[in-house]
Amino acid sequence: MGILLAMSPTFIGIFRATPLNRIFTFEKRIHAHKFMSYILFGWTITHSSLHYWTGVRYADSVNMTHLFVFWQDRLGITGQLMWIFFLFIGIAALPVVRRLYYEVFYYIHHLYLVNIVMLYLHSENGKAIRYITGPLAIFVCDYVYRSLRSYPLIWSRRARIRYIKFHPSDVVEIGFDRREMLQHTRIGQYIKICVPELGIFQWHPFTLTATPNETKVMADGKAHGIWRIHFKVAGDWTQKFSKRLQRVAAGGDAYTNNFDQEARIGRVVNDVIVPEVIPMQSQDDCDSEYVMAIANRIDSADSAVAAVQAQADAGADNTAPITRLVTNDDSSSAYISTSPQGSEQACRLPLAPKKNQYDNISDMGSDNSLFDDAWFDPAGIHGSRQAMLPTILVDGPYNAPMESFFEYQASIVFAAGIGITPYMSALDRVLEMCSDGIPTRTNQTSRDDLVPQAIYLVWVFRDVSLLCVMLQTLQRLRADPRARKIVVPCLYVTGPVDTAHETTMSDVFGRQMVRLSNGIRLSQGRPPIARMVSYMAGKHPNSRVGVFCCAPKNMTSLVRSSVHDTNAAVAARGTHMEMRAECFSV
Repeated sequence: MGILLAMSPTFIGIFRATPLNRIFTFEKRIHAHKFMSYILFGWTITHSSLHYWTGVRYADSVNMTHLFVFWQDRLGITGQLMWIFFLFIGIAALPVVRRLYYEVFYYIHHLYLVNIVMLYLHSENGKAIRYITGPLAIFVCDYVYRSLRSYPLIWSRRARIRYIKFHPSDVVEIGFDRREMLQHTRIGQYIKICVPELGIFQWHPFTLTATPNETKVMADGKAHGIWRIHFKVAGDWTQKFSKRLQRVAAGGDAYTNNFDQEARIGRVVNDVIVPEVIPMQSQDDCDSEYVMAIANRIDSADSAVAAVQAQADAGADNTAPITRLVTNDDSSSAYISTSPQGSEQACRLPLAPKKNQYDNISDMGSDNSLFDDAWFDPAGIHGSRQAMLPTILVDGPYNAPMESFFEYQASIVFAAGIGITPYMSALDRVLEMCSDGIPTRTNQTSRDDLVPQAIYLVWVFRDVSLLCVMLQTLQRLRADPRARKIVVPCLYVTGPVDTAHETTMSDVFGRQMVRLSNGIRLSQGRPPIARMVSYMAGKHPNSRVGVFCCAPKNMTSLVRSSVHDTNAAVAARGTHMEMRAECFSV
């Protein structure tokens, strides 16, 4: 029953740390599950057809109704039910149904539980017990473990959102508390996220773009482990999730969160998450990349916050806003700032005590109608009205192909659009290793904690504004002398680029290049993948070269065929290329 073992990711993850990882491509467990399902479906049709043929002949010989002969005993009833349920599962699992009606696929797919019970009842001589019990026990243990760590039943897997950032090209970045349990996060792994108010059974995979040891300083002055994800607003679920976060940014959400009772809006200043002033209403357009953060209740005299605030104020405009302190009887405070330029802009520094579902009225008040209208119900008759972030549940991390990124002498990365996210943490890790002085890998070393000799980053995107997602990392790579020699970015833009004020040239493959004002070079058009793979592999004789790809099927197929053809050509030089493609399909 390999069909069950293929859907046991925790169990399979154990074998990734063994030499079997070089023989089997464990990240293709979903493909293996589908392949075995096709075989099982074909075998079921053959098995049922033979029973129908023999059953009809037997019914004719004894003058029995054809329909009755298949429903007269335990074997016939369980066999018919299994065949019908399996047919429903197969139809709901068709790609077109799965893509357009995912929830239909998800719920109908759980009929496999009924089929397993039917299979035990259908077995006449105990063979099902011998063949199914072992894999079924592994699958059940794996499923129970993942369920317990995902849903807040015994221990909490709720992630406290620390900050949100809206990038151009409809890309959203979220940072939240790291939730590790019985395993340490590794480069390139992914997690599954559930937003209960959008669907308690909807789990969506997202690659972790933060390094395993990444931390951020919170408002309490302490460093906290952070997980970070990026996602592009494309489907229905991501659109709902993005709008839900934007409502919090606007301060007009009265949703009551039963898990996280406190939502304090803030921002990130000099890489420190501080519950700072937030524009609530303004005639001016707010920064599209404005960063919002959730922070704990802090003391106004907190030295860490005061230091960050002083640095932020020092770099701000000389025309300071007029600020006054609003207090009430409970000594809760909030800062109301008004811009002297005339744009009505209400801001606040949230120092209020933590609120919960038992608060009948707001413990913050002022005579400023703009402040009250932005944050609380008029007249205070409907209780506290405070912007609340949605609760998110986290499952993972799960194993991914990028875990073997640092095992190769050289790596070639192909990414399309938001497919760059699996490789962001790897590039950040390279910067950390370069700054820590970790040596470069040689052909004789087999350790996986060394810096690769070369990393070729081939990133294809349509909109040049998507660069903002990786802009900081690319600039750090350019600024680091050692990392600049290791990482070779090959960026290709397929959409229009304003070249009126930019420098144009040609790359080594003849594509027109554009040098942006920030020094980043872009090639226009699509990359010549076959030529690039051959060229890059030729620069590393007697080496293992890893090829990683996160792109649409057409591009992934082209990369795979190019790697296959190049392997045959460079085998004489001792170069071997291994293909690793990201797969999040279900």
